[in-house]
Amino acid sequence: MPFYGPVRRLLPAALLALAVLPAHALRTESFFSSSGAGAGKLEVASGSSMVRFRTGVSSAAASAALEGAGFQVRGYIGGTGWAEVGLPEGMSVSQGLSLLSSLGAVEAAAPNRIFRPNRVPDDPFVGSQYALSRIEAFGAWEYETGSSSRATVAIIDTGIDASHPELSGKLSGTSRAFNPTNGAASNNQPPTAACNHATRAAGVAAAASGNALGVAGVSWGARLISLKVFDTADCYSDCGDKPGHACGTSEVSIAAAINDVRSLHNGAQLGKVIVNMSLGSIGGCSVALQTAVTNAVNDGLLLFAAAGNDSATLMDSPSNCTGVVAVGATDSADNLASFSNTDTRLMTAGITAPGVEIYTTDISSSYVPASGTSFSSPMSAGLAALLWSAKPAASAADIKGYMMDSADDLGAPGPDREYGRGRINALKAIRLALGVTKDYKGDSRAVAYPNPFRPKLHRMATITVPDSLRSGNSEVKIYTPEGELVRKLDSLAWDGKNDAGAGAASGVYLFRVKTTAGSAVGKMALIR
Repeated sequence: MPFYGPVRRLLPAALLALAVLPAHALRTESFFSSSGAGAGKLEVASGSSMVRFRTGVSSAAASAALEGAGFQVRGYIGGTGWAEVGLPEGMSVSQGLSLLSSLGAVEAAAPNRIFRPNRVPDDPFVGSQYALSRIEAFGAWEYETGSSSRATVAIIDTGIDASHPELSGKLSGTSRAFNPTNGAASNNQPPTAACNHATRAAGVAAAASGNALGVAGVSWGARLISLKVFDTADCYSDCGDKPGHACGTSEVSIAAAINDVRSLHNGAQLGKVIVNMSLGSIGGCSVALQTAVTNAVNDGLLLFAAAGNDSATLMDSPSNCTGVVAVGATDSADNLASFSNTDTRLMTAGITAPGVEIYTTDISSSYVPASGTSFSSPMSAGLAALLWSAKPAASAADIKGYMMDSADDLGAPGPDREYGRGRINALKAIRLALGVTKDYKGDSRAVAYPNPFRPKLHRMATITVPDSLRSGNSEVKIYTPEGELVRKLDSLAWDGKNDAGAGAASGVYLFRVKTTAGSAVGKMALIR
């Protein structure tokens, strides 16, 4: 049974956490502003508004005027002339502002906007990880970066290289090895790598992030456990067959690994367990493997598997086992990867994720770009770990639902055999999981990553626009804060140079994206 590694014959090598909200928890809702520089949909505090009273209105008179209309002055913001006002139970912010503005004592009313910390990992190669921008991971990290106590990604593969500095501190529990011939289990602690494949998959899901080293995993905090189902004696370091040996594994060893990790789910050491299987074989799911999967699903585990790299019209096993989330691959332009298998089953049980030139960890403490559905699958598993960290009371079915219901619809409208339920979107998924919003249309904010942008380190900054503005034609203009045009771009990427070809100076820049569907604005910092 082969694994899905780099597709060399097709692509050249290249380079919230709240189950029950406490009484003081901040609740949010969407609010649409139709005026000013911030026009568009905003995230605002529910049950709250900001009010400035007219000159000469005493605090007692102000309180009396508001209380008579059902509002309550909760406190004044010193030195600003503004007060925070509580709205009647069940009243939306939009309704509240309309009523407040009609009161004679009120000079101005505004929403109480929500602000979040700007979390951008300082990993030096994050600028080469286009997939993180494509799935809007940076926005998701504003809500959650992953917990080491709540979620673990179990990598059923060739064995993780425990010496890699991005992975060694993430390994938890006792890593295991399973004989490819008979499935016999033994401890493999610390884990060793039969070849490079598992180390690459592990980095995509959960490489240590924000540590000023290498790459960023989708879940910064998730733990890893290595379940090695390949024998080192069978494989060269690049996962090729050694003479007289097949660098492969058997379904009995995969089933044994799935069964072995079941008892660890919901434990004190690993928390929720997400299984990633970046391997496969042509044909349907066998009875034995299906039984192992079904038992794991019944125990509450969430399983992901690569759809396969043969450009076939049927997915490989175990991605076609009932209960497994099948994952196909997309490229940097959100097109289906040329090698990705398709299947009607993807319409109900599958998703896609970037899987072409995914920069990740490699054996011998190095980093490489890797292609294949092998790397789309752990990207999805990493997102599941992120979601379970944010909402630990959710079930596996809930997590899967958040991912599928928030995926970006590519290809033909609705689920299809190429993209399944869509390409994963981390930001939308985590907002859906936390109940921040269920409506993703109408966002007017464009976002640049990495931010701050260091041209010598990152080479390019990419700009993400809202779904409602996505179009085949886009124009980007970069401005200084004073409004001076710096650069006009024909794509959603900037190399940090001005129109004359010289490097732009360090500072804050504004950008405006215009497409046939509308326009959006944003800002970014450039550091030389």
